[in-house]
Amino acid sequence: MVEMFFLSWSCTDVRVRNLCIGGGRMIHIQAKQHENPPPYLTLKRSPIETIPNDSYIQDYGVDTYAPEASSDFHFHDCDTWWIIVDGIARIFSAEGEIQVGPADMVYTPMGESHRIEAITMVTLVWFEGPLRGQKRKGHLRHDEKEAKKLEP
Repeated sequence: MVEMFFLSWSCTDVRVRNLCIGGGRMIHIQAKQHENPPPYLTLKRSPIETIPNDSYIQDYGVDTYAPEASSDFHFHDCDTWWIIVDGIARIFSAEGEIQVGPADMVYTPMGESHRIEAITMVTLVWFEGPLRGQKRKGHLRHDEKEAKKLEP
């Protein structure tokens, strides 16, 4: 049996529906808008319902940054991918800086410190793979001394 996953982030509530299609199972995971997003985001949408364990995508979301807004320098215990939907941003890592725009994709391997800084209003979609290593969720930070080395 083949499973297909349709992820929708345009809804205000969360429901999971199993749909049988040609013997397979499509799962529709709806997301909601967060009432209190992190201070650097103007809008945050992500799923509340659990994504199936056997999916390579374990989390996703849609974030909107105001011009000049910036995330903190952080890393993840998983690989991450971002697709820029609209706007222009700079992405910083220990390797340097790149500028990204609509339809660009950024891949960040597990453990690589990074941050995003919006030049214009930016909307992006992000995906996270399975947790590995210590399997910690969320933004992980180096100690203060190490973080200073990564600042631009």
